[in-house]
Amino acid sequence: MPRGSRLRPPPRVETRHAAGFTLMELLVTLTVMAMLFALVLPNLGAFVPTARLQGSGKQLLRTIDWARSEARIQARPMTLELDLDHARWRVVLPPELRLTRDQDEEELMEWALDWNELETGVVFGTVGDAKHGPAKKGVYRLEFDAHGFSSDQIVVLRMPSEPKLVWALTLRGLTGAVTVIEAEDGNEPELQYVEEGAF
Repeated sequence: MPRGSRLRPPPRVETRHAAGFTLMELLVTLTVMAMLFALVLPNLGAFVPTARLQGSGKQLLRTIDWARSEARIQARPMTLELDLDHARWRVVLPPELRLTRDQDEEELMEWALDWNELETGVVFGTVGDAKHGPAKKGVYRLEFDAHGFSSDQIVVLRMPSEPKLVWALTLRGLTGAVTVIEAEDGNEPELQYVEEGAF
């Protein structure tokens, strides 16, 4: 070999591979996806109604806590109106306590915020207190006095499309303790006995 000559690598042989997947790879992938969908989709339908029921219940629970707290802070009664016929609720604020020159008599009356709708498909079941019993129609007033106390209360939410799902809260009038009950047997809980706040 002459000096200064370099060894050259042999020329590359380029092989062409077909781009894409084989038929077997596609069939295996589609089979796995079909099995996953078969497992997930039937259960996914059950999560949506439950989420709507829980969402409405938690929003209502936050409003009840807020109304009770505001009654104590302002030392004035607060009311929550539940429209059992139209699946909505609103906060009713107390009237002004005194009449000044700039006010008229209308300002001595209580006034309400706008109605809030429950989530689509969610309705009120039984609502009531330990003393007067359950209500299923009309407008129910859940009232807190100037100290934030009320009678023992129960609020039940249901979904007519899913009759076995029930979301309920029981409120203890003097302590404000709230118990949330979620059931899938369709039975609405009741206030079984008169407790601390039945007045």
